[in-house]
Amino acid sequence: MKLFPKQSIMLSLFVLMFMLLSVLTVVIPHAFGFTMAIVTSDAMEPTYSKGTLLFVKNASEDNLVVGNEVTYYVDQGRQMRTRRIVAVAENQSVLYTIGDNQNQMEPKEIQKSQVIGQPIFYIPKVGAWLNQTTIQLFKNMYLLFALYILATTLFVTFYQIKSGSVKKTITS
Repeated sequence: MKLFPKQSIMLSLFVLMFMLLSVLTVVIPHAFGFTMAIVTSDAMEPTYSKGTLLFVKNASEDNLVVGNEVTYYVDQGRQMRTRRIVAVAENQSVLYTIGDNQNQMEPKEIQKSQVIGQPIFYIPKVGAWLNQTTIQLFKNMYLLFALYILATTLFVTFYQIKSGSVKKTITS
């Protein structure tokens, strides 16, 4: 009798590879100083469509000029927004922005403290899959996978002890 069927091993490898890929998608950008942002409206079309995943890098003061894109926090940091800079105050502490698909500037000025950075590269449509529900699903999958590994390890260990394939050694 086989202890682990081939299908079980293949499923475990598939789940492990999927989880490793999803972790690398998050960890590697953070290791290089990127913040991920998801475009949640069509205000920046055609540059960025709704659901685009942006990788944002900290911007220097020299890059915060009229015509460049900027990603910043709104609603006390609960949301991120990406817009194009249309004006910069003389003291360089306030930015005014507009979406590429909008006719009017954003109603509120952007303080430098709200700025996250500038989008460096993006992946279209991937952000549509990433929302709070999806993130919670991934967290639950990681927890279940950890419990699966723990249960499998305990099962194999007890099986080996019971069958005598693991010899107990006691040193005095």
